[in-house]
Amino acid sequence: MNFFKQLWKRYKTRYVRYAPLDYGLFFEQPVVHGIGLESCYLGKLAMPGGFVVACDPLLGLHNAQPYTRRVPPGQYPVTMLVAGNNGSKRNALLKMNFSEERPLQWELALLPGQTLSGSEHAWHGFTTDAGIGCLCDGQAQKHFFRYLERFFKEQPEGDVYTSLFAEAFSSNGGLATAFHLPSSPSSNVILFHTGYGDGIYPAYWGLAENGNVCSLVIDFLVL
Repeated sequence: MNFFKQLWKRYKTRYVRYAPLDYGLFFEQPVVHGIGLESCYLGKLAMPGGFVVACDPLLGLHNAQPYTRRVPPGQYPVTMLVAGNNGSKRNALLKMNFSEERPLQWELALLPGQTLSGSEHAWHGFTTDAGIGCLCDGQAQKHFFRYLERFFKEQPEGDVYTSLFAEAFSSNGGLATAFHLPSSPSSNVILFHTGYGDGIYPAYWGLAENGNVCSLVIDFLVL
C-alpha cells in the first residue's frame, strides 16, 4: 500500500459513495488543522462537450476516459485551494463550479468500469506518475494530445514541461495554471501539480438539494 492509500485509510477510513465531510467548508476557512489555506482562481474551463476528464497529461492523456457523469456544456470557474505549512505550499483541493447552488453532499466520481459494490476498500481516482495532472473537456483532450504528439515528433528529446508549460505555471506561483492550446484557441486545460506527487487522487461531485451536480472537487489528500 503506497503512501497515498495509507493517508486515505488514516483520515477517511474507507471509501463510501458519499464523502464524510463537506469540501465546500475548506474553501471558506483560512486555516484547517493548523494549515493555512489560500484560494487561487485559475479562470474558466471550456466544457463544450460536458465530458470531464482528469488525468496525467504526460503519461495518460492518450487513453484517459471521462467521468461517468456528464455536465451541461459551458464555461465554468475553477479554483485551486493551496495549503501552506512551514514555508512550503502544496495543492490541496481543486474545485470547478457548475452553478451557484451549494452542495449538500459529495458523491465519489467514478470512471467507466469502476464500481463501489463489493469493494468498500476500493481505491478509485485518476492516476498520475509524473506528479502533474490536468482537467479538461473530452474534446480538449483530443486537441491537447495531438498538440503534445506534434511536439514529441518535432523534438524527440525535448523537455515538454520546460518547453511548453513552465512559463504558464510561473504566472500562478508554479502550482497550477490555465493552459490555452495554440492549435485550438477555444480549447483550454487546467494543469496542476498533485499534492505530494505521483499517486491516485479521488474526485467528488457536489450535489445540490435537488440532486443536480453543482461542483466537482479533486482531493489531493493534503488536508
